Amino acid sequence: MTSCPRWRELDAEQRKEYWAALALRHCRGLGARSCFRLAKAYGSAHAAVRHHREWTTIGLRPEPGITFAGESWRPPARREWDAAVQLNPRILLWTDPLYPPLLRALPDAPLLLYGEGDFSLLQSPCFAVVGARKAGEQARAVAAHMARYLAAGGLAVVSGMAQGVDAAVHGAALREIGRSIGVLGTGIDISYPASNRGLFERMRRDGLLLSEFAPGVRPQPGNFPIRNRIISGLSLGVLVVEAAERSGSLITARLALEQNREVYAVPGTALDSRHFGTHNLVRQGAHAVFSAEDILRDLAPRLREYGVSRQRLRALGEEERRDAARDVPELSGTETPFRPAVVPSAAPVPAAASGRESATSPGTGAAPGGGEALPGLSGDEARILDALRRRGPLQADDLAEAVALESAALNAALINLELLGQVRRLPGARYEALA
Repeated sequence: MTSCPRWRELDAEQRKEYWAALALRHCRGLGARSCFRLAKAYGSAHAAVRHHREWTTIGLRPEPGITFAGESWRPPARREWDAAVQLNPRILLWTDPLYPPLLRALPDAPLLLYGEGDFSLLQSPCFAVVGARKAGEQARAVAAHMARYLAAGGLAVVSGMAQGVDAAVHGAALREIGRSIGVLGTGIDISYPASNRGLFERMRRDGLLLSEFAPGVRPQPGNFPIRNRIISGLSLGVLVVEAAERSGSLITARLALEQNREVYAVPGTALDSRHFGTHNLVRQGAHAVFSAEDILRDLAPRLREYGVSRQRLRALGEEERRDAARDVPELSGTETPFRPAVVPSAAPVPAAASGRESATSPGTGAAPGGGEALPGLSGDEARILDALRRRGPLQADDLAEAVALESAALNAALINLELLGQVRRLPGARYEALA
């Protein structure tokens, strides 16, 4: 089993790099993109902090370098250091050869990841499957079926350890020699939600858990969009299974498109509001899929780079067709059975009928209000909208400075504003107001 060192196994150079990554992360005015930009420009986080007085030479504003010199980052960085010493998790640094190449290529790649489990999965081709937290039984069955055959095809199946589709995906993929990676929106030691505790322990033992967040970090709404970029960033593509019109899963799909990943969607029954999000993805050019074979066939050229033969994929397709009826049974009662759908071309159903989930809980929820009139904006959200209206589109780091918000609070507010249709994310982590 390939692994990476625990904190206490880090050598002197690795500890210097880890401390420097914490210093950059906790420096006010530096977001993930700026931190990565510095590490890439200087070759490492450690080299970047040694040259903090020269940051303007690579195009950064003077303020972050001045803030860094003031060392206000030191107390929170020390708290994270001490938490890691106590927990002794495995630590994957951006400078480590084991760091996944697809993730490393992102302009906002994390400088460090905490992990538990089998790190050899990061050398496999990865593929993400995401969907609704409150998915119906049929959607969970479809997600599990897809994950089982994707894992059997040699892919490590990535998801976000939430309820619903995520849990079904991880459980199914684990049955195929542990081929599943869970990316957390909490610290690596926090099992969330509580209902997934058993799955959490299985993933630690047989799969791989990853987190960008410090040990002990509890779930916060702003953490989950940060996590989503890692889910898609690790992966060759993303499959969305059951997503309402404003589902948080669509944000993962949008991030995948920004990262030049393939996006796939399982269409549901026409006029079923639980599938409006996936229907819209198909309208916008996502691949409509009705079996894992569709995905494996599309990815075959990339999978051959990892030693997955065409013969193996053909055999899996034949096996899947034989087993499909068993894996995805017809349901009785009020649940609408899954079937290949006719994507509706009619105007969307009004919001009051859309059956949206709540986005006030972290995870893959949709816009708050359940179809009622939009609630009043929070103070942070109002300031963000005001800044974007006055100044036009802003990059996330510049926006954080303009409204004096830490990145976690900024992301929490932006995700709500995006789901409410008040702001839109542009390429390069820039945002503009829509209202």
